Amino acid sequence: MNDYKIFVDAAADIDVKYIKENIVTVLPMQYTHNYKNIDCTGMETDAFMKNFYDNQRNGETTETKPILQEYYESVFEPLVKHGIGILYICFSGELSPCYNSAVAAKLAIESRYGQRPICILNSLSATGGVGIIAEEAVKNKRNGYLLEANAQHLAQFCGKIRSWFYVNDLDYLRRDGKTSASKSFIGTLLGIKPILEISSDGVLRQINKKLGSKKACELLRDLYLENKNKSYNPIVYITHSDDIESASRLKGMVLADDPNVMIKIKTLSPIIGAHTGPGVITIHHVGR
Repeated sequence: MNDYKIFVDAAADIDVKYIKENIVTVLPMQYTHNYKNIDCTGMETDAFMKNFYDNQRNGETTETKPILQEYYESVFEPLVKHGIGILYICFSGELSPCYNSAVAAKLAIESRYGQRPICILNSLSATGGVGIIAEEAVKNKRNGYLLEANAQHLAQFCGKIRSWFYVNDLDYLRRDGKTSASKSFIGTLLGIKPILEISSDGVLRQINKKLGSKKACELLRDLYLENKNKSYNPIVYITHSDDIESASRLKGMVLADDPNVMIKIKTLSPIIGAHTGPGVITIHHVGR
């Protein structure tokens, strides 16, 4: 089947041109801002996002809600009833219940209509990592990949995405149980940046820490250079939560050592930013 649509969810960060040109469809996700529900669509402006992160700095609370099975069914069912296939690249199933809900929706639809062309992929990634996978899916479709062939290729490709990042405020990690309250308080005062990865199996792990954003960016650059796939060098995504200065610094560092790589900078979506807070810098690429 070559008549199919490519979906991501709002935990992804992807070049907006793919959304505007209706090449990739973003499934909205909800987050709460001071207990008010807001839809995240992937089309938030930089001005909107700056206000979002400024509000976090001012102590306003943010939480997220996963996509429910019923919503997936409401989107996917009308398409497959008319013979249009689904290729959904989902936020890491290790970090969110969305993947399981999407699979349940697929099974529910198939229980009513028989086997249908619905492919649900666990990206094992988030933010710009999903952006890279989605761009690979688009490239494959343009090159004539049928739905199943594209999904099979991407299932292998997802495990090759490497994602590294640091957070600015350890208090956000404390709220999610990633570090103790005492370490959080001391780390924030000293300007310590914990370095984390989304591993190849989709799990979030703390791997290091650095003092200050410059040294943290240097480590992110080093991790990229040590782990990049030299035979496959499409694009690199750098995302940030209202710290364009550090994102641009990291871009410059990477280009100084790897001048031929294409780097895209995006503001981190509210869905991820709700859990990480302002001042986060990430780098995503295809690994060895």
